[in-house]
Amino acid sequence: MNGKKPLDDNVWRDNLRDAVNIINTNKNFLFSGDIDPDSVGSMLSLSLYLNLIEKKVFLILPEKIGENLDFFEKIIEYNEITILRNKEQIETIKDEVETVVFCDTANTKLLPHYSYIAKNILVRKPYVIEVDHHFGADSEELTDYGIKLFRKANANTEIIGNILLTYHTEYPKGPDPFYQRNIILGLMTGLLGDTVGGKVISFQEDYDYWMDMLEKNLKNITRWREFDAERKTDNRSSKFGDLKQILEYLNRLTAEQEACFNLLNKRVELKGQIGFLNLLPSTQEEVKDTFSNFNSYWFTDILNFILNSVPEKTGCAGIVVFAGQNTEGEDCFYIKLRRAVKFSGIDLRSAEFLLKELFGELYMGGGGHASAVSFRIHTMDEKEFLRRIEKIFDYFNQNLILLSKN
Repeated sequence: MNGKKPLDDNVWRDNLRDAVNIINTNKNFLFSGDIDPDSVGSMLSLSLYLNLIEKKVFLILPEKIGENLDFFEKIIEYNEITILRNKEQIETIKDEVETVVFCDTANTKLLPHYSYIAKNILVRKPYVIEVDHHFGADSEELTDYGIKLFRKANANTEIIGNILLTYHTEYPKGPDPFYQRNIILGLMTGLLGDTVGGKVISFQEDYDYWMDMLEKNLKNITRWREFDAERKTDNRSSKFGDLKQILEYLNRLTAEQEACFNLLNKRVELKGQIGFLNLLPSTQEEVKDTFSNFNSYWFTDILNFILNSVPEKTGCAGIVVFAGQNTEGEDCFYIKLRRAVKFSGIDLRSAEFLLKELFGELYMGGGGHASAVSFRIHTMDEKEFLRRIEKIFDYFNQNLILLSKN
């Protein structure tokens, strides 16, 4: 597959027009993407609009998407969009799919059930629309054909917003997507998710345009009743009406989660100018009496808070390592890198060449942005793994020294 590159303006306009034509013409759509707020917000927003204009939509979500995004699942279920959790469920609809829409996913290794989709759906050459803003590292086109909508953006939902805007301009008699509450919530949540709540913005003008328009429309169309104990919806305690409420919901932690987060935060080590948190299995075993919540169903919900917190310890960057599985169910070690909110001096994707050198065939891939990237390594002896990644700390610290001299 070819590496992804942002499209020039002419190709972008042509591809956008072609995507809109496919959306207008075809009837049955399958959505898939890496599972995070931006990806799910992208799939949700576009699939809701397709649902409104009487298209049939299937959405691959292999697992529940966490308490802080539980409203996404409720919206999907309320609108009777079919969720596919596993290969068996994908099997039941594979012959209906006319168009596959991939959202916000750097490469095939991050797509749930990609091997199955490739062998059973893509082999028939359905229409494909791929929407993404990941470039560099090992980002690559997910198919060798189809319409590519690759654009530099703060979040993938900005590109989805452009698709919806273009479609409604071309077909103005249809419903206005930007006056649909749940579509707005999907777009705003994705944008907030990929900008750390509006703190890390690469393209300020674009961010301001989308956020100002979406929040204004959300406020205009939100109507509340006074609180009624017998009617628990449509009041200010149960319904998003502005940016502040969405952020508060995304950033909420239970007392139990906050206690776990605070304990983990105390274990962050400083490796020069790099914060480091080791959450590998041996560490979990070592502290299991204190951190019994490692195995709680909600532990993954606080992981994003941890990833954002570790780099702030130094004000530069942070690395968190832990064991997990990739989208194909293979055991692996994750290496997650994030920049501090106010730091922009290093492109974290630059570590990829060193990881390939350090781990060779054990390197499984990775991808992300300059400020946030994730890599995967086949499981191995933990001590040897930790010994090798010391080179990553050395690499970034040396770059920081050079940066300070310039």
